[in-house]
Formats: sequence, structure tokens, C-alpha cells
Amino acid sequence: MNATLLDQTRALANEKRLEILALLKDPAQHFTVEEYDAAEGLCGLTIAERLGIAPATASAHLKVLLQAGLVTSVRIGKFTYFARRPDALGELAEQIRTF
Repeated sequence: MNATLLDQTRALANEKRLEILALLKDPAQHFTVEEYDAAEGLCGLTIAERLGIAPATASAHLKVLLQAGLVTSVRIGKFTYFARRPDALGELAEQIRTF
């Protein structure tokens, strides 16, 4: 899916989604090694718990970030893990600069 500039800016226009991106930037700084997988990222349930929100709310926020192309996801068993796309915000900044 190719996210538009509008999709991405809308995704960033929410405090909880910005918090999620901050947590995903450096999970080792915010979580123990038992709480995250260096290769796969953070479980959506762990993100919900850390932010103090319901899993369904976290899932909705993560879906917006995923559709905007700002994070990636991988399903392992019954859990979904999320990781920040390191290049995504740089690409967004470049789009804004050349807009």
C-alpha cells in the first residue's frame, strides 16, 4: 500500500500515535528484553499496556500507523508485533520539503 502525504500527516495528528512511534523508535530504552523482540518489534498488547489504553484502542491506532506506512507488522501465533519503519519519517520530511 502506498500511503499518501495526507494519510501520513493524519496519522501523526494524534498524541497516542506519536507516543507509539516514540516507543518504537528505541524499544530497548523503554522495555526490558523480555518485553520486546529485537527482530520483530513490540507486541500490540505490550504497547497498549504501556500507554494505559485498551488493546482495541491500541490496535486502532496501530492500524492507522500501518496504513500510513509508518510502521510494519508481523503476526506470530495469536500476537502481532510492530516495528517503526526507520526510513518512513525521513521520506515524509522529504515529501513536505518538496511540496
